[in-house]
Amino acid sequence: MNRNEHKVVRDPIHGNIRFEGIFLDLLESPELQRLHNIKQLGFAYMVFPGANHTRLEHSIGAYQMARRACDALSLDEDERVYVECSALLHDIGHGPFSHTLESILRERFGFDHVDLTEKILKGEEEIVLENEKKYVDAKSVVEILEEEGIDRTKIADLIRGRYGENRYMYQLLNSPIDVDQLDYLLRDGYYTGVAYGRVDVDRFFDTLTIYDNELAIKRKGISVVENILISRELMYSSVYFHKTVRIAELMLSKAMEYLENGFEFYKLNDLEMMSELKKKGSLQEEIVTRLKYRRLFKQIYQVQAIDTEKIEMLRYLENPAKRREKEREMEDLLGIKEGHVIIDLPRRELVLSEPRIDKVRIPVICDDGTRSLDQLTPIARAIKEKIIPDWYLMVVADERYRDRAEDIEKILLR
Repeated sequence: MNRNEHKVVRDPIHGNIRFEGIFLDLLESPELQRLHNIKQLGFAYMVFPGANHTRLEHSIGAYQMARRACDALSLDEDERVYVECSALLHDIGHGPFSHTLESILRERFGFDHVDLTEKILKGEEEIVLENEKKYVDAKSVVEILEEEGIDRTKIADLIRGRYGENRYMYQLLNSPIDVDQLDYLLRDGYYTGVAYGRVDVDRFFDTLTIYDNELAIKRKGISVVENILISRELMYSSVYFHKTVRIAELMLSKAMEYLENGFEFYKLNDLEMMSELKKKGSLQEEIVTRLKYRRLFKQIYQVQAIDTEKIEMLRYLENPAKRREKEREMEDLLGIKEGHVIIDLPRRELVLSEPRIDKVRIPVICDDGTRSLDQLTPIARAIKEKIIPDWYLMVVADERYRDRAEDIEKILLR
């Protein structure tokens, strides 16, 4: 590729984004282009019809946020390349419907999308299928990074937040105020049409700084960081863990869970996986069809996150084997078709998929030194204590069984 060549991508969130050099090569790589067919928010479009944006769009946006952060912090050229490459590549391990099948991925294959990203970067896993290679002539991410002399292990470490020298570089990808989060809040808020994801990005970058080798904010930036934390909390409670969205995700996971012979679904895009899954059995065909036409299961029983007495009695269901055993017992006793009762305990999955959810430790530069954000504002402390989502346990099934709530509770608690 001509090193003087460049491309401008017009993004609805950030405007014109310029790609040149290694970043233009990476943009054309099969690993990134595959993300063009993976929805950023999984099944959120079933509730928010505009939410059809993709992981590629978000990756491009995270790259632009990284560029702005590097400008704001005056990072040197070597640091910039690593931070910007990491931001652009941080999601190449995502499978179909993004976070929807993370629990299945961990259980079946022993890794999650971050692990897979690292495996791809280290050349231990290829995302392009064997029968596709004859049609794909673009260089892989590994080839591009190798040719440019970029340390792929360092890229993986930045994405994972495996801190090394210059902690601020790693925090730009893994912290309560990282570039990944900045983009997804803005982008997801825009496409879902909710008002929660609005962040004053210009003000944020004006207050971002480095102190004692760590990312920090100037005191005048407290309000904009409060806004980021509030936006994150509201997006999780109102969009990402909206009950209807969650039920659609649970249905797809149940169809995958019942497969006797799994397949490497994580290498496929959304449409490919649904097409392949539909061929696997009657339950899979039913659930894929239900999702296609939005004929979803309904919540028929719930335990609130503040109901401590019941929670203590139900903790045994946090064991996946016990949960499945109880689902089958419920189906047998209530005459419900196999695979049609789902018990959801989402908290552990939330923490695994979004470890930043209750992190509010952000250094703030004050006249008398630095303090943590949660020492300076009650909003940060309140967000840390907020329970998301607002249910501890939910049972979903066909809505015809909605009147069985009392029987369901007896089965669960006995």
